[in-house]
Parts: sequence; structure tokens; C-alpha cells
Amino acid sequence: MIIDKRVCYIHIPRTGGKYVRDTLVLNNYLVEIHRYNFFHRGKELPHLTYPEYDEYLNFMSLQKFTVVRDPVDRFLSMCRETHNLNENKIKKILDNQEYFDEAISHFRLNNLGNWFIPQVNFLNYQTKIWKFEDGFGDEFKKWLKNNFNINVNIYPNKKELGNNNTPNYIESLTDKQISFIKNYYYQDYKILEY
Repeated sequence: MIIDKRVCYIHIPRTGGKYVRDTLVLNNYLVEIHRYNFFHRGKELPHLTYPEYDEYLNFMSLQKFTVVRDPVDRFLSMCRETHNLNENKIKKILDNQEYFDEAISHFRLNNLGNWFIPQVNFLNYQTKIWKFEDGFGDEFKKWLKNNFNINVNIYPNKKELGNNNTPNYIESLTDKQISFIKNYYYQDYKILEY
């Protein structure tokens, strides 16, 4: 999304993007391209990857930033919010690496929101990165000010960023199941230093 026609926020799904958008709007910033019912090449505008968003923006010269999240936590968040995933499907996906890779590849091909795509696919070398785990308090406020001259007051989030309604079968992943996620998203771990 574009903020006051000068900064582009790259919204990676399940990294607190709606909270960031709401914070900017509540602070009277003009926020464009944040509607989920508009598409570019079949993908939701707010969740375009690189270089899709550059192409859509006609390669405008904008500063860019994003929020990233530990890939395992992000995957669990995606599972919580993907309505057609139930306990049996998730258990099957997490049965072995081959099933996991195949399922995620299927989701990537058929998911309009780019949810299951690795986070590094949203970045270019100029994108400044904030980590979800660092929170959205005073340090985030300072970071926005120092990097983009964006001044915000931080408002309490009406919905917790971490959903507490997590089914038990997701929270009780084995080390082996976690390794399937880490193996698939290995570039996120390497490049984003998780």
C-alpha cells in the first residue's frame, strides 16, 4: 500500500499488516491500494509480491518497508485463518516433507492472497524490514520516524496480533513437523536471519 504518495508498505500476509494499515489511517495518513477486492494479474493488491507490486505501481520510485515474521509462527497463523484447513488436512500436510511441499505448492498456485509464499519473495534489496517479534510499540514508532519521517501514535490493537484460539493439533507440533516448515521456508530463515 502507498502512504501519502511517498512510501510503499509491502504487506506480507500474516505479519500484522492490517494493524499497520489501521495505525496509519488513525494517524491521518492517506493510505492507497489496501482494498482486498482489487486485483492485479489475479492477485489481491495488498499482497502483491516483488516484482508484481513494482509493475503495478509502474516502477514508481518509492521508499519501501515491510514486516516479517518467524516462518513457523507465520505458518501457524496461516493455518488458523485458512478456513478450508481442518485438523485432518493439517495432519496430512505435516505427515512428511513431500506432502508438506506439495500442499504448500498447491496453495501457492490456488491462493489469491499469496499467503503461503515465502516472505523473501516480497522483498527487493531496498526494502527496509521490521520484525513482527519486535512488536508495534515505541520502538516501531521510532523506526517509522527515523526511516520514513512517519509520525504515529500507537493505538491498542482491538484484535490480538497472536490469535489465542489455536487448535491443539497446531500448537503441539513435533520437532520433525517443525522441520518440514523450516525446510520449505529455508530462504526466509537464511535471508531474514531467523
